[in-house]
Amino acid sequence: MDIKTILVPFARDLHTSAGLSTAIAVARLMGARLIGLHCPAETALPWYVAAPVAIPPVPGRPSAEAEQSFIDRCSAACLTCDWIADHGFLPERLAFHSRYADLIVAGRGDGDPQGGGGLSPRALGQLVLSASAPLLIVPPGAEETFRPQRVLVAWNERREAGRALHGALPFLRHAKETILLSVHPPGFDDEPDRRALAYLEAHRIHADARINFAAEFEAPGAILAQARAVAADLLVMGAYGHARVFEQALGGATHHVLENADRPVLMVH
Repeated sequence: MDIKTILVPFARDLHTSAGLSTAIAVARLMGARLIGLHCPAETALPWYVAAPVAIPPVPGRPSAEAEQSFIDRCSAACLTCDWIADHGFLPERLAFHSRYADLIVAGRGDGDPQGGGGLSPRALGQLVLSASAPLLIVPPGAEETFRPQRVLVAWNERREAGRALHGALPFLRHAKETILLSVHPPGFDDEPDRRALAYLEAHRIHADARINFAAEFEAPGAILAQARAVAADLLVMGAYGHARVFEQALGGATHHVLENADRPVLMVH
C-alpha cells in the first residue's frame, strides 16, 4: 500500500486546521496530494435521526477564505491539493470522503473554544470506527515536525491490530526503528509473535519485539508509557469497538489512547 491521497478536515477555524502541519509533512514524505475538507459545523445528529442527513452550515466567513489559506500552505510546500466544501456532521462526512483517500489526518481538540480547533476524542472515536482509511491523530498543542523515525506498534493477534499493521507499512518503510510491543497479563507466554516479525521482514522491515506484562485494565497506560519511554515518534494500534446507528461503543484501550495520547497515533478499525 502507498499513501497518495491524504484527507484533512477544516472545521471551526477557517485559516488553519489542527493537524495540517503534520498532514503536509506526511504528504511530502510520501509524495502524496492533500484534500482539504471544509465542514463548518460539528453538530451531533439528534437521537431520532435514523440515517445521516444534511445539516445546513452555520453562517460565517465564506469557505473561500479557508480554501485559499489551504492552497497557499500546500503551494508553499510544493504539494498538489484539492478542496471539498461540504456541510453536515464532520466525522460522518470525513468517513464518507475517506472512501477516496489513503489516509485521514486530524487533530485532537484541547477543549479550548478559542483554540485552533480539532476534533473531540468522542468525534475521533466515531470517525475511526466508520472510516475506510487509516486515521492519523495529532495531539493538541504546537505541532512538531513529523518524522516517524521510531515507530511503536501495539500488537496482538486481533483483526484490528493486523489492519493497523498493514496500514502502517508506508510509515514503517521510512522509519529507522520499529518496535513491536505486546502487552500480556502476568504469567502469559513471553514468546514474541514470530509470525508478525516474519511478515514485516518480508516487507524488508526489521522490528524489535518487546513484551510488557500488565493486567488488562493497565494495558492502555502501559502502551502510552512504553511509547514515552522509547521516545516513539508514532504509535500504531488497532481501534476496537462497534459502530452503530445511534452509538459508538469504544474499547477501553482505544478510548484511553484517544483521550490521553501525547504523540501522533495511527489507528485503524
